[in-house]
Amino acid sequence: MGRLYLSDHEMASIKMVDANAVREGVRQALDEGSASALRPLHLSMTCEAVAHHLNRFERDLATHANAKAAAKRKETWSRAWSSGDDLIHTVHAMKERAEKQEAETQLVYIDDQISPPYPFSRRVEVRVHYRWRVTPEATWNVGTITFFQDVDMSRDYSMPQPAQKPSRAKMEAQREATLFDRWDHLRMLALDAVREYLTTGGDGSSIPSTYEAKPHRNDRHLNNFSCDFWEAFGEPRGRRRLPTRGLEARLPPNSPSEAATSDGRLALHARVRHKMFGEGIVTHIEGDRIVADYGDRGAKRVMASFLEKLPDEEAGGA
Repeated sequence: MGRLYLSDHEMASIKMVDANAVREGVRQALDEGSASALRPLHLSMTCEAVAHHLNRFERDLATHANAKAAAKRKETWSRAWSSGDDLIHTVHAMKERAEKQEAETQLVYIDDQISPPYPFSRRVEVRVHYRWRVTPEATWNVGTITFFQDVDMSRDYSMPQPAQKPSRAKMEAQREATLFDRWDHLRMLALDAVREYLTTGGDGSSIPSTYEAKPHRNDRHLNNFSCDFWEAFGEPRGRRRLPTRGLEARLPPNSPSEAATSDGRLALHARVRHKMFGEGIVTHIEGDRIVADYGDRGAKRVMASFLEKLPDEEAGGA
């Protein structure tokens, strides 16, 4: 039941995909009316999101190929073009997600494989294990926080009531389904809260061992702020809205920087461009890992292969 991270297989598969080849393959498929040009890329083996959009594109292409009337062919071609464009954008989005995950998990990792309890009780609990460190060279620190909520199982009279009282078995099934939904919602909020706190510069040692999730005061349900445990020690609600540069602001590490990468492509103070962070200046080099300062976006540590070197005259300033 992972949610935060791509699996190792997905990471490796997505990184191998050539986004330009996908774009050209989609164009060729639209010209030929067949997705055969995309098959050598093995997109169906990357991740669920890419496979979903690939299947949709193939289905829309097949519908277009079978259309006879001019109006129908125009309609189906427009639909195929749209699904092909969605496929291209999904591949780009997943490659960016993989890149961001690779950078994030050098400093923060949260175990998102959490199994539901059996049987459920009115008190639903989610235990989140996490680890963090200040630099990629430092020793990992580990911690655990248990989020809980006492679910109000009393009848909600604002909802339509059944004409007949349900059987005991049906009532028990409804109870289990309700508690599972509440547990799963708590799980998602808990994972997001721990990740948000650690990736926005929060000190992992300050995270409490337990925290009671707070339902909205006007109803029984949790909301996006229900697991903001940092409110308990005086930090304002909604860290996502704070003007912070996050964990990356702690970089670069204390180790001395190398003058250039092993292939000589990037050197200290070189101007670079990153797809997500924009233009920056290299401030630290350690093997294939580069720290660059992106101005308002802060310092980011990424693999050298993710950076494009800019000529001095092209760079517009970070």
